[in-house]
Amino acid sequence: MDFLSPPSPATTSPLSPDEEKLLAKLEAQNRLLETDSKSLYSVSGVLHSPSAPKVFSFEEESWNIWGYIVKEWDDWSKRKVKQLKEMVRRGIPHHFRSVAWQLLCNSQNAPVRKQYSQLLKMSSPYEKVIRRELTKTLSHHTVFQGQDGLCQKPLFNVIKAYSILDKEIGYSQKCTFIVGLLLTQMPEEEAFSVFVMLMQEFRLRELYKSNMTALGLCVYQFEGMVQEDLPELHSHFQAQGFQTAMYSADWFLTLFLSSFPLSLALRVFDIFLCEGLEIVFRVGMAILQMNQEKLMNLDLEGLTRYLQNDAPHQFVSDPERLIAAAYQVKYNPKKLKKLERDYTTIKMKEQEDQEEIRRLRSENRLLRQKIETLEKVSTQRTKYSEDLVVQMEQELMQVRLNEAACQCALKQMQAEILHLEKSNTVHSDENSVTHLQEQLISGRLREAESLTELKELRQHIKDLDEQWQRRQIDQWRVTGAKGSVESELQNEVMTARLGETHTQALLRESRHRLLQLETQKQIYEKQLRRVEQENCHQGELVQRMTAQNQHLREQLQGNRQEGQDSETKTKDVMHQEEADNMTTITKLQRKITELQAEV
Repeated sequence: MDFLSPPSPATTSPLSPDEEKLLAKLEAQNRLLETDSKSLYSVSGVLHSPSAPKVFSFEEESWNIWGYIVKEWDDWSKRKVKQLKEMVRRGIPHHFRSVAWQLLCNSQNAPVRKQYSQLLKMSSPYEKVIRRELTKTLSHHTVFQGQDGLCQKPLFNVIKAYSILDKEIGYSQKCTFIVGLLLTQMPEEEAFSVFVMLMQEFRLRELYKSNMTALGLCVYQFEGMVQEDLPELHSHFQAQGFQTAMYSADWFLTLFLSSFPLSLALRVFDIFLCEGLEIVFRVGMAILQMNQEKLMNLDLEGLTRYLQNDAPHQFVSDPERLIAAAYQVKYNPKKLKKLERDYTTIKMKEQEDQEEIRRLRSENRLLRQKIETLEKVSTQRTKYSEDLVVQMEQELMQVRLNEAACQCALKQMQAEILHLEKSNTVHSDENSVTHLQEQLISGRLREAESLTELKELRQHIKDLDEQWQRRQIDQWRVTGAKGSVESELQNEVMTARLGETHTQALLRESRHRLLQLETQKQIYEKQLRRVEQENCHQGELVQRMTAQNQHLREQLQGNRQEGQDSETKTKDVMHQEEADNMTTITKLQRKITELQAEV
């Protein structure tokens, strides 16, 4: 999009005979002016001597020509564009300026002209801001001085109406300068129509958009011209940190109205309606060229003050001199086109960078949120780890208590086993089968001895009886004393009977003893069976206790291993989580540092 030129006029058509006569007359007049040393105009058609008096004949001729131009506007705007531009460069007479501006903008047929009264009845969200800033606009012009100035109310109405019409632009303080300039030449309704055409058809609204892309392009192109045509001054600006936008932005936004006198602004605006923003480039370069020596000796503060306040007033008395210098400036449209392409590339790269920055900032925010989340998780994990450590310590303590209990139970079982073994040994000593058999054999031997004694006793009695019978026979044979022998025999029989009785008593005692021994034998046998059963039970109990002991040992070993594994696992988990958190935090901090460096 080309912001330097106004809408292109129609193609030039052949001139009529009357027009050719008028053009020949104008060319003859121009040649006379060029050869006249006292003429206001030089060969280039611009002001040559600031002190030369005006030539009435030329002014009168200019009035006649502009009257003819206005009358035959359609013809001039379509077929005599070059001649029309030449006349505009030389200046539009004051009384024709209002009509000429409207014709140049083609605002008579603008549809918004009929909407103006309706827009004034509506309310704008910018009304308070517009009222507050109106007094700052063209304060050097009497019609805009104070809140009760002649043009203050029309200025408010036009700005308000446009802020309602164009909601994207709304209100911009720099627009007020353009509207104020228009109100110095025409009524508010016509000024509104011209302003709308300027914003839409002349694309001025592109300069006032919030993204400032069009304004940035103009500033970039102007800086390129300064760098190419005034390299020393450009280097001085760069050394002082004085940016081109600090002084040139207002020139493009207000067409020099913010700091230059109204007389120069009118001349610039005349040419702007024919040539577009080209005149701003030319006049701006002319200002820098004419003041280069002065600017080279100023610092940042001096440069700002000079280009914004001081320098414009040097041309108050004669703006034609600045216009003449402007048309001596090297103006290369191809160079500007190349700068426009470069700026578009830079802007696209800048947009990509901005998108990348926004993405990186978004990533940065996400990373920060992630870091905060990780810190919270780390804190929670630390707390959880502490709780887990406490729990594991409690479990470990419980395992150790169980281990101690198992060891105590094991010792008790070992002591009980030893006691049972000792008890079995004692029982085996006292109640063993061998001992009982020996006692039984001893009883039977005693019984056999008793039987033997009884047999011996009976044999003795039999022997005594035989001996007594033999002795009785012998004595009877010898003595024949029957009475004494009977007495002795009775004594011996009595004695034998007593011995037999005694022996029978001993026999009965032996039988009684044998019965006791048999009873004791049965008792011992039953006791032996009980001992054997108890030994079997104790053996089973020992086996069971041994198995239980082995199981407890295995459980104890498992508890120890589980405790060691739990401690190792807890330490590994804590170390791993700590290492992961440190690694993550380090990566995130490095990423944040890189993002901050890139931003």
